[in-house]
Amino acid sequence: MGRRFLFADRRRATLTVLGVAASLLLVLVLDGIFAGAVDRVTYYIRTSPADVFVSQAGVRTMHMSVSTLPADAPDRVAEVPGVAWAAPIAFASGSVAGPQGRQLTYLVGYDTRTGGGGPRALVAGRLPGAGEAILDEQAADRLGIGLGDRFTVMGMPVRAVGFSTSGSSITNTTVFVDLAEFARIHDDRVSYVLAGLDAGADPNTVADRIRTGVDEVTVQSREQFTESEARIVTDMSADLLRLMSTIGLVIALAVIALGLMTATLNRLRDFAVLKALGAQTPRLARAVAMQVLLTVVLASAVATTAALALARLLPTAEPAVQITITATAVAQTTATALLVGLIAALWPLRRIATLDAATAFRETR
Repeated sequence: MGRRFLFADRRRATLTVLGVAASLLLVLVLDGIFAGAVDRVTYYIRTSPADVFVSQAGVRTMHMSVSTLPADAPDRVAEVPGVAWAAPIAFASGSVAGPQGRQLTYLVGYDTRTGGGGPRALVAGRLPGAGEAILDEQAADRLGIGLGDRFTVMGMPVRAVGFSTSGSSITNTTVFVDLAEFARIHDDRVSYVLAGLDAGADPNTVADRIRTGVDEVTVQSREQFTESEARIVTDMSADLLRLMSTIGLVIALAVIALGLMTATLNRLRDFAVLKALGAQTPRLARAVAMQVLLTVVLASAVATTAALALARLLPTAEPAVQITITATAVAQTTATALLVGLIAALWPLRRIATLDAATAFRETR
C-alpha cells in the first residue's frame, strides 16, 4: 500500500525523492569536506613506513605542536631491541611563497640518504640537496612554481627539484628538505624519531622498551599518532564544524519533514476512505512508514551517488579540497532522515486516528 501510494503520482514522487536527496547531499558534502581535510592532514603519518613515532615527553601530535629531542635520540632508539631502523626528522610550521602567492606550510627535514621520514613518493623530480626542496604538486601549481624554479620557505630561498603528492589541504601544504638544509632555514634540532620494527616484533613491547631506554619521550604507534593528530584537528575545528553541520542539518531536516508531511497530507482522504472500509490506524501507519522508508532509501542512494561523483570531480577543479564519503556518515545521515521523516509523515494521521470511520471520511472531503 505504501509503495502504491508513493508511486501513484510518479512526478510528485520523483520531486519528493529528489528534494530529500538534495537535503541529504548537503549534509554528506559538509561532513565529507571535513573528513577529507582530516585525511589530508594525517596523510604523512598514515602513509609513513614507520611503525613507531617518538616525540618529546607530553607531545602527541605534529599539528600545532613543538617537539625537541636530544641529538643522540635517534641512535638510542636504534639500539633498542626490536627496532630495525630509526630516522630523525625536523619539523616546523611556516609559510611558502611563489610568484602567485603565499601559503602556510609544514617544513619537514629528513635524511635524504636513507629516505626515512621523507615524502611517500615523488611524482616528478629527484631528492633535494643543499639549497633545494620538494614541494607538493598542488601547492606548486597554485603558487606558480615549476621544477627548477626558486621560491622561499620561511623567508629563505630554495630551488624546487621534486614534487610530492597528497600533502596539501585547504589551509596548508608540505615542503621537504634535507636535514642540513632545515638547519640553515630554521635550526638543527631533532623533532621526532620514526622507527621501523623487526618483522614479528610487537609494537607495544618495543614502545615500552623505548620509553625505558630513552628518557623524557612519548612513544606512539602509527595508529595512535594518527588518531591523536585527527583529534586535535577536530577539536580545533569543532566550533566551525558544529556551526556548519547544524545549519546544514536544520535545512535538510526541514526539507525532509516538509516533503514527507506533504506526501501524507496529499493522501489523507485516501487514508480516510481506507479507514471507512475497515482499515485500522496501525495498518495505515505502517503504510505511511513504508512510504517514508522507500522515499528515504531511494533519496539516500541518489545522494550518496551524487556525493561520490562530486568527490571524484571536485579535485579536478580545486585539488586542495578533498571530499571523503564514509559508510558511517551515510548510515548516520540516512537514519536521522528516516527518524525525522517518520515523525513528520505520521503526524497528520492524528486527525484520522481520533475519529470514527464515517466521520473521518466526511472530515477529509
